[in-house]
Amino acid sequence: MAVDITDHPQAPPVSELQEFTLVPVAREEIGARRAEGATLEEVNLRESRDDVYVELDPDPTERGRHDDIGTALYRLVQLFGTPNVPGFDAGADLSGRDDTTFKYLFRLVNGAADDDRTLPDEWLVTVYDWHTELGVGVAGWDDETDPTTYDGAVELVSMALVTNVVSEAVECVYKDKWY
Repeated sequence: MAVDITDHPQAPPVSELQEFTLVPVAREEIGARRAEGATLEEVNLRESRDDVYVELDPDPTERGRHDDIGTALYRLVQLFGTPNVPGFDAGADLSGRDDTTFKYLFRLVNGAADDDRTLPDEWLVTVYDWHTELGVGVAGWDDETDPTTYDGAVELVSMALVTNVVSEAVECVYKDKWY
């Protein structure tokens, strides 16, 4: 079920909502930025806003409604590969982690024509598990962008786009079934 944000008072124009691309940041770029001493700062939208939520579709193979972070992770892996943020690798030492076991860093690129654009050209978005649910954050490198300066429209678009990506079934290699 796609999230429709067009009626939200902070939503950008409908024409701009069609022009976004979610691009994974290369793991090498993240590593290089960290090696230069940059720190990725994030604003967890589930904690900072009380008017947003993520409702994942139920498992298409079972009856009943439930939120399933495993299904969201499966879809992210199918679409973008394994999580790209170093330190959240499968089989790695878990002792330094709080409650996040996977994390992706994406660049959200705004492809709307310059004269129609109300949102930035691009910004960083993190996607991770948050208390066994889907976490979404706006992010920035500490030497470039302070993610707390993003307005409500950036946060709203980030949340809706990520929710829509993980709530759409993807085709499995096994038996060509949609999951």
